[in-house]
Amino acid sequence: MVEKKGAAPRPVPPRKGEGATASGEARKAQSRIVVGLDTNSVAREALSLAARLAASVDARLKGVFVEDENLLSLCGLPFAREISFSGEVRQIDHERMLRAMRAQAETARRVLQRIASEAHVDWSFDVARGRPLESLAACATSEDTVVFRSPEGTAREIGRAVRSATHEMRADVLLVARGVGAGDLFGGTSSRVAAPGVVAQVARPIAAADDGSSAGQACSAFAETLAARSGLPFYRLALVGRDMAEIAAAAPRANAGLILINAERLGSDEDAARLSAAAGCPLLLLGAGREPRGSTITTENQHRENER
Repeated sequence: MVEKKGAAPRPVPPRKGEGATASGEARKAQSRIVVGLDTNSVAREALSLAARLAASVDARLKGVFVEDENLLSLCGLPFAREISFSGEVRQIDHERMLRAMRAQAETARRVLQRIASEAHVDWSFDVARGRPLESLAACATSEDTVVFRSPEGTAREIGRAVRSATHEMRADVLLVARGVGAGDLFGGTSSRVAAPGVVAQVARPIAAADDGSSAGQACSAFAETLAARSGLPFYRLALVGRDMAEIAAAAPRANAGLILINAERLGSDEDAARLSAAAGCPLLLLGAGREPRGSTITTENQHRENER
């Protein structure tokens, strides 16, 4: 499929690697936030979160609409039927199914364009065909972050897609749990009692699971930098010697809007979905076997501090 690209308007000149005038080499080198597109509200919340993350780490936003091959395969089954809004029962038509999917894809592209424009991030759009989770993982490179939503599959299916993206493609994964609403996403607020009868809105921090290893410390440093760039508090989860069950139990106490953890800490295929559900917020799982790409952000911030 041909990839459609666009650059969101900016009130300031674009940075290197952004905008329609950027060179091919610069655009290729710039990391991307890869997110699956749909027309439901959960998908739009995940897209808004992905756009904000892209703005925070100077990444491009890539939206992928996947034509589900399982649905298309249904059209070839002689017993498959669909019921119209008028109650008419009819055989599923392959061409009609394709037209409906392409109409959805165009709607999703317009939503992507609007949200990317509001976040002032460069964007691109593509259409793939296959199984949604597998197709998203296959789109990623080692410089990308892939966004998965738990409602897209079972805990085991999500876990396998996470493992494929983080271990085989060496990408990062942003996992948004089932039931996480717009107010729970990255940068949201929570209500806390500041004084008798007074409820204050407190920004939810970005937390990092630090097991004391060099990878854990790098994860923590990346999370702290990301929090600083986003104007949010930072919280460190000290998890030396703890297993995944203990991590899941400790996560809710952080009251975080986003938790970063190294994908190598995950054990079974269900761990990622379980941890995300227990934390009540998105997880940013850093790709296995490498340092987080936030080192370039940290260096940039250090230069800014030295100039003051």
